Amino acid sequence: MALRQSLEQAIEALKKDVADMADMALKNLKEGLKAFKTEDHVLAKSVIKKDDLVDDYEEEIAKLALKIIWKEQPVASDLRLVTGILKLITDLERIGDHATDIAEMTLHLDQARNLRVLPITTQMSEIVEKMVLESIQALVRVDVVQAQSVIDTDQEVNKLFKKLIQKMTSELKNDKIDPNEAIYVLMVAKYFERVGDHACNIAEWIIFMDKGTHKNTLLF
Repeated sequence: MALRQSLEQAIEALKKDVADMADMALKNLKEGLKAFKTEDHVLAKSVIKKDDLVDDYEEEIAKLALKIIWKEQPVASDLRLVTGILKLITDLERIGDHATDIAEMTLHLDQARNLRVLPITTQMSEIVEKMVLESIQALVRVDVVQAQSVIDTDQEVNKLFKKLIQKMTSELKNDKIDPNEAIYVLMVAKYFERVGDHACNIAEWIIFMDKGTHKNTLLF
């Protein structure tokens, strides 16, 4: 009984740390997206400075998860939970990295944005922010239905990214956009697309926690 109680306490501590890391990654992403949309260079620099905090969380959570596996020897659903967390914190860390990437690209963009491509990037940013939020909500509750919804939404991001490339190509051909701006905006859009992918990865590991399958492959 004492061993079981020790395991439960360790898992609760692990879940709290992951929730805190997820909140920080989401906050950085929100601020990075806001800096991009509002051309706020001060906010962008603030996001860049906070990137190390997310990295620190990843390292500490990984240590705690491995300690639980070694010391508590969890089985069945507990082992799936700890293993899933050990996997998905990498995606949370990468979301934090991309928030920083977006902020850095924002510093290279001036205020004369191309208004014909801005609505597409804005829509992409809103969707990926929602995907990350919902993946975190699904993580807290281990909600398979919400996790699957996140995965399904990724198609919208991919379609918008293709649409942006087509629009950007047209603008460049007609000399309606500065080439440097085009490069930076495409890079930012690619970061949006990658954030969506990481949200999907988190969702896949949530499904694994519940069902023991990862991308339709039974692991345990």
